[in-house]
Amino acid sequence: MSKILKKTKTSYRHGNLREAILTTSLQVIEEVGVAGLSIREVAKKAGVTHQAPYRHFSDKEALLAALAQDGFEKMHQQISQSMAKEIKPFEKLLKLGLGYFSWASEHPDHFRLMFSQNIPEFETSESLKIAADKILELVLSVVRENQEAKIIKIDETRSVARQLWAAIHGATLLFIDRQFKPLGNNIKSGQMLVTNIITNLVSGFNC
Repeated sequence: MSKILKKTKTSYRHGNLREAILTTSLQVIEEVGVAGLSIREVAKKAGVTHQAPYRHFSDKEALLAALAQDGFEKMHQQISQSMAKEIKPFEKLLKLGLGYFSWASEHPDHFRLMFSQNIPEFETSESLKIAADKILELVLSVVRENQEAKIIKIDETRSVARQLWAAIHGATLLFIDRQFKPLGNNIKSGQMLVTNIITNLVSGFNC
C-alpha cells in the first residue's frame, strides 16, 4: 500500500493529479456506484489530501462531468484507431460498431456513467457536449461514406446515423447488463450480434 501511495504522490508532484483522481473515481464507482462516490473517499483512496482534488474539480458534479468527457474522448480515440486502416465504407461502419461495443464491454461502469442522468452539468459543460457530439459526428461521417458509395441509398444522413447509433448503443447496453441471457458475457457472440444488427439495418435502409 505504501508503494501505491508513494507512486500517487509522486505523480501528483509531476502534475498528474487530475488523471489520478479520474482513475481512482472510476475504481470507487465500480465498488460502490455513482451514489456512493465522494471526493473525500476518492482523495483517501488516491493517497492525497482531502483538498487536493478541488484543484481540478469544484464538486462531485464537476468530477462526474469530467469522467463522462474522459470516457467519450477515449471511446472516440479507440473507435478512430480501429477504423484508421479500413478503406471499404461498409467495413468501416462495422469497425465503428464493433469498436463502440468493445470499448463499452471493456469499461462498462464508465460507459453507463457517460449516458446516465447523474450528470447535472451535461447541458452546461461545453467541453463535455463537444466530446459527446464527436461520437455522433463519427457515425455521420461513416454513413456519408456509405451513401457516397451507394451502399446506403437513402439520403437522410442524420436519421440513418441516429438509427444506427441507437441500435448499436441499445444492443451494447443490453449486453453489458446481461439482458441477453443466452449470450452471457461471451464477447464474440456480442460482436456477432452487433455485426448482424448493422448488416440488417443497412439492408433495410435500401428496401
